[in-house]
Amino acid sequence: MLGKNGSQTKKPFAQKEIHLRGTITRLIIFGVVAIVCFILNKNGVHLYKFVKPQEGEAVKESTTLMFYISFISFCVTGYSLAALLTIIKIRSRKGTGGEVSMITQLFKVVAVITGLVGITVIFGKFSQLATALSAFAGMMLGWSLQAPVSGIAAWVLVTITRPYKIGDRIQLPSYGLTGDIVKFSPLYLSLNQVGGSVAGEEPSGRILHVPNAVLFSAIVVNSTYQQKEASQAYILDEVIFRVTLDSDWDTVESIILNAARKATAEIIKATGKEPYVRAETWDYGTIFRVRYMTDATDRPKYMHQIVKTATKEFQRNKNVDLTIPYLYSFKRGSATKRVNELDRIENIPVSQISGGDIPLERIQLEHQAEIESITKSIMTKGLIQPIVVRRSTEAPDKYIIMFGEKRFLACRRLGWERIPCIVNNPLGTELSPPPDLSDIVEHHPPERSEPYDTGDFGQEPENHT
Repeated sequence: MLGKNGSQTKKPFAQKEIHLRGTITRLIIFGVVAIVCFILNKNGVHLYKFVKPQEGEAVKESTTLMFYISFISFCVTGYSLAALLTIIKIRSRKGTGGEVSMITQLFKVVAVITGLVGITVIFGKFSQLATALSAFAGMMLGWSLQAPVSGIAAWVLVTITRPYKIGDRIQLPSYGLTGDIVKFSPLYLSLNQVGGSVAGEEPSGRILHVPNAVLFSAIVVNSTYQQKEASQAYILDEVIFRVTLDSDWDTVESIILNAARKATAEIIKATGKEPYVRAETWDYGTIFRVRYMTDATDRPKYMHQIVKTATKEFQRNKNVDLTIPYLYSFKRGSATKRVNELDRIENIPVSQISGGDIPLERIQLEHQAEIESITKSIMTKGLIQPIVVRRSTEAPDKYIIMFGEKRFLACRRLGWERIPCIVNNPLGTELSPPPDLSDIVEHHPPERSEPYDTGDFGQEPENHT
């Protein structure tokens, strides 16, 4: 069954290949039939006599049709009882339906053999059967090194030891195969192939039949060996992110760890294992690997959620930038279309700007006359030189003045709500060289005398610090 996102949904234990109600029904029906037929046969109700008794000789109860029906019913009852006990035992330890299916299949074979042997004994043909079995045993001995017998032996051993079971995801590296076990017969192991013509780790629906004989010589990797319940099969996985060297390390770690925790919250609760980060240098930046426990059979879903959440946060956060080979920064690569420093000007709210190393209050007191002169100049000519700020890496919406404290104080005195600024580090944490403000004047000479809020910046740059 497929969920909304295309992944396989897990069925509850009671619905997954375990027909508990049917097993109980079969046990009751055949148990009653066996007892009733046995009693009727004892009381002379035979239906049919396979061996006619001699005159005056009593009928042998073991040669009647009613006895055969009773015997066969007892065999089915024994099989049903063994299957029921197996279901109860495996359910008590929260096992899976695949285990029950494998073990009950073995019980079924034993019941059939028991029935055949019993019938030959009843008919008095056991000596002939023993001879046939001896011949068969000799033939089996001759086949001991051949695939069919090896396959049956592998089936019996795997069924008893259960290193993997129906529903598990296994890999056969020698053959390049990965799949979920859907059936395990005496000769073939049937897999629902994972991958194949479609990259990824989702079942493709193609059934692969692997001869059991290869299980003796092939390495089999069980991805769900630690599975305790039908909905628990966890393995360690990782997602890789490549970021620029000037990206803020702590911010990157915080984003990818939060993304992993959000996507795997239920798995963290079940396993108690938190995601963690490992990093290494790279020619074009730093590689961050976030490692986490994931569902072995639904791995792509969790990876998709982590990549989606982290990438969206990277796009919003200016302290982080992704890198690709041959182009140091994706964002800076797209920024090469800019032709001059004017493109870096942003209108930033005054409330988001603060002073640098020298407090603004000190500058206000020591340079009152000069600030007053700049204020009058801006009132008449507008602002031609935007102030230069750097973005705070601790608070991305805060900016610190690098050049132009007096101009900032003058604009604030005039009641400006926003001020044109050149952001020195628009992306990442690396500071760019100071911009050449003469280019701004060259491309946008003072043509109008209106203040900044009309869209014109018009006064000589040397009038400001």
